[in-house]
Amino acid sequence: MEEAFAQVVLSATIAVVVALVARSRGWGIALPLIAVGALVDWLPFGPDAPPEPEFVLVVILAPLVFGEALGSSYLDLRRVQKPVLVLAIGLVIGTTFAVGAVGTLLTAIPLAMACALGAILAPTDAVAVSTVARRAGLPRRLVSILEGESLVNDGTGLTALTVALAAAAAGTVTIAEVSWIFVEAVVVGVGIGAIGGWILSLVLRRSNDLMAANALVLIAPFLLYAIAENLDGSGILALVVAALVIAHTQNSDPGHTGRLQGTTVWKQVTFVLQAIAFFFVGLELPEVLRRLDPGEVRSVLVLVPLVIVTLIVTRALFVFGMIGLGRPVDGRDTRGMMRGGAILAWAGARGPVSGLAAFSIPVAFASGEAVPYRDEILATTFCVIVVTLLLSLTLAPLARWIGIRPDDDGDLVRRIDAQLARAALDRLGDIESEQIDAGTPLPAGLVERVEADTERRIRWDESTVEVSQTEQLQVQQVLMVAKAMVRAEQEELLRLRDEEGLPDAVVRSIMTKLDLRAQTLAAGRL
Repeated sequence: MEEAFAQVVLSATIAVVVALVARSRGWGIALPLIAVGALVDWLPFGPDAPPEPEFVLVVILAPLVFGEALGSSYLDLRRVQKPVLVLAIGLVIGTTFAVGAVGTLLTAIPLAMACALGAILAPTDAVAVSTVARRAGLPRRLVSILEGESLVNDGTGLTALTVALAAAAAGTVTIAEVSWIFVEAVVVGVGIGAIGGWILSLVLRRSNDLMAANALVLIAPFLLYAIAENLDGSGILALVVAALVIAHTQNSDPGHTGRLQGTTVWKQVTFVLQAIAFFFVGLELPEVLRRLDPGEVRSVLVLVPLVIVTLIVTRALFVFGMIGLGRPVDGRDTRGMMRGGAILAWAGARGPVSGLAAFSIPVAFASGEAVPYRDEILATTFCVIVVTLLLSLTLAPLARWIGIRPDDDGDLVRRIDAQLARAALDRLGDIESEQIDAGTPLPAGLVERVEADTERRIRWDESTVEVSQTEQLQVQQVLMVAKAMVRAEQEELLRLRDEEGLPDAVVRSIMTKLDLRAQTLAAGRL
């Protein structure tokens, strides 16, 4: 027990350090972590991948999917629900059978296990896809489709994997049985997720103890996953639905005080889990390859390129078929539709979800019989992940080459900010009148200062008044001075703590306020 714990702690430490170095250089974290993991495996010392598949699936994958879904928007997903559902359900099922057919026709892998490989590789990776999409400067609608697909298809793919493994264990399974397993998994998963999300949202909204309430959300993924799986539902789908409900509720409540704290915590948790997942893939890849005999190695060398081609072709057929039969993917002309379709078809990177799903394949069935071709499936999965991540690096050049441009939100943001400033001025007028009626008028200097700062935001809206370069420069200078002043306050606060022995609890409280002020200034707001 102690050795296993030490292995996990060491793995997590190495993974986070490597991810930190990669981010500091502006790199994606996936490929460096896989490379370092493979290197560590070849060393005579260092951590090993966890031996228990259930550990990986529950402890890492469940909170990882939950955290990714918390960063998504239910409203944005609803706007692109048709393409998302086609890709997240139809494409996953199509990919499962396409890879299954290729695997069983060209290798000795039975159909059920080949379909298990297809189900593992069917889901795209939310982290890799969203990171590359944003770096490529894709339009918001395309990013929403890719992120929505990568969230929903996790549940579909893992459900398909469950069905494939059940068929492999039983030797055969009927269409009716497959349909029932799938429908039951989806209905139960969505139901548990909706109920769990509603309960957690209620706790967050009504609790006066934000620390305890956010702590409950931290452990919720494990409970929701266990409940859904024990009721034969999709645990992953339950987590996605619950997280979307919580995120929508929090962002719909203007007075929610725990929103910033919860978002910050889950960003950190998700970052750590992503790093560990990619590191585990790198750790396991050389080990799996070493376990293969020469015949299995030849089979993997055949499978990897064929599976990659199958994934790309199947995805392209679904995307362009969706364009041809339905509404335009990006709502524009034919050329725009084809450009958007090309990006959707090429953005199919696989990542930790596929790797962790492969880890979750049991070593033996409940009957005690060893699961056949497990190592070949793991090796193929890990190799496909690496290749698709490498291919994802070409997405940004492809977007530039075919003329995909990011949304220009500058005017929209300025217009919204001006409208918000007008609403704030109206509220200021109401408060000023109420205070006068109460016999406690606001100080004139305070009102003038607040009005001046707010009216500057209205003037900044170019649709209202043309802003001169001189005024822009003045605003930038004010921001620079304000940042320097906040930094001076932070330094002085620490000096007082160190030299005068101020209570650290008081210092931390004041420092938090200064940090929030610095964050506001960094966003360009006074």
